[in-house]
Amino acid sequence: MTDWTPLKGHYAALTARGLSEETCKKCDYQLGETDSGKRVHIQLIKDDTGRLIDQKTRDKDKQFTWVAGSKYKGIIGSWSWPASGKSVVITEGEIDRMSISQAFDNKWSTGSLPNGSDSVEKAILADYEKLCRFDNIILCFDNDEPGQKALQKACEMLPVGRVKIMALSRKDANEVLLEDGPAPLVRAFWDAKPWRPDGIREGIEFTRERLKQRKAVGLSMPWPKISQMWLGSRDGELTTICAGSGIGKTTIARDWAYNDRIEHGVKIGNIYLEEDNETSAKAYCALHAGVPLKQVMQDPDSVSDEAWDAALAAVIHNGMLFYDHFGSLESDRLMTMMRYMAASGCRRIVLDHISIVTSGLESGSEGERKDIDILMTKLASFVKETGVSVYAIVHLKRSNGKNFNEGGQISLNDMRGSASIEQLSFNVLAVERDQQDKGKKLFARLRSLKCRITGETGEADLLKWNVKTGRYEVASEVDLESFDPHDQAQDQTF
Repeated sequence: MTDWTPLKGHYAALTARGLSEETCKKCDYQLGETDSGKRVHIQLIKDDTGRLIDQKTRDKDKQFTWVAGSKYKGIIGSWSWPASGKSVVITEGEIDRMSISQAFDNKWSTGSLPNGSDSVEKAILADYEKLCRFDNIILCFDNDEPGQKALQKACEMLPVGRVKIMALSRKDANEVLLEDGPAPLVRAFWDAKPWRPDGIREGIEFTRERLKQRKAVGLSMPWPKISQMWLGSRDGELTTICAGSGIGKTTIARDWAYNDRIEHGVKIGNIYLEEDNETSAKAYCALHAGVPLKQVMQDPDSVSDEAWDAALAAVIHNGMLFYDHFGSLESDRLMTMMRYMAASGCRRIVLDHISIVTSGLESGSEGERKDIDILMTKLASFVKETGVSVYAIVHLKRSNGKNFNEGGQISLNDMRGSASIEQLSFNVLAVERDQQDKGKKLFARLRSLKCRITGETGEADLLKWNVKTGRYEVASEVDLESFDPHDQAQDQTF
């Protein structure tokens, strides 16, 4: 703009800020008055030719005004930078910029954001080419939440390999100058660490002492052999449980969650999409009372009120969350529910089952496989992000000439839907049982199909269904061989 009248200002030391008159001259920072007589600081704004194009004023209440109304978007001070240079330091505000400049006897290139942390993106875009003239772009933002958010955004926008971060012991550069003098600012400049994106680690970080630390063993599982093979159940892992229809996937998942709750005091999130919440809660109470769910469903009074109250207190109340669903569930809403459970303290979440989550989606020609790919990617990200472990039930294909209802051996490629289930799962547990053989139908075999940590696969625990307690118990091969299918007490189904 050419039709504006600049405020009259003069250069002087800012004693309260510990800044000299020489520093103010170097950084085009003056003292003056507005037309109404209010005393203000005046930051001169220039173009690349050194022509005055605006003035930014600051009063004692930290109210800012642009005299010419130019709404300058570039980095303040960039008009004074050389055509190329070794380093430039960028701060949030003008006072901090001058503090850095003074610490280096006003010999280094410096700049500040035009409107604080909120203007970081526009400022970098406006002067990106000028910033790229320097070998090192040193960022010195405030040690508060807005400053650190702006710092992260700036790092992501600037050229990788050139950005370094100054770490301050106080809130900002001027506070360091006032309280500790210029030396800590100089030291922080030379100690500035190169920025790297989250997730990148230097090899030098991996010391012998660090690598010799034993990895924490996970929570013990209710089945000793698979627990030994997998070294327990760790936080932040996605485990899939697969079996034929009616074999007992839900039963296994529920036994596992119940064990985590009782033996380890873990809070459990429950997402059982094929049964209502009352049934899920009754099933846990039946486990605790040592009676079959079938008995509780048929005759709730067969369990005493005291036993009901004890089960609710030990398992359900303050120890579990249940998702009140209505059939199929869109994946984004599922993740919202799971994040709420994680934020509420749940360390384990049971998801029964994956196929029903995607059954209501319409992904066009790519169909169920694509939907499951998307869901599994979200689940894998969720467990790493939150540290919560998910026990997810998956179904098997009706192909490959195997009859899983008659005890057919399960392999990874038998899981229905997508190869992403196999690829993104940390662990895969299969349950094999022959429903039709009278002498074997009460026995189930656990099989490890995958364990990312140990690599252990193969046959694991043999389980036997206890018809009196309504749950699986660890059995031996002798139990299987000596089992009498004609024993009336044992001849019962689930």
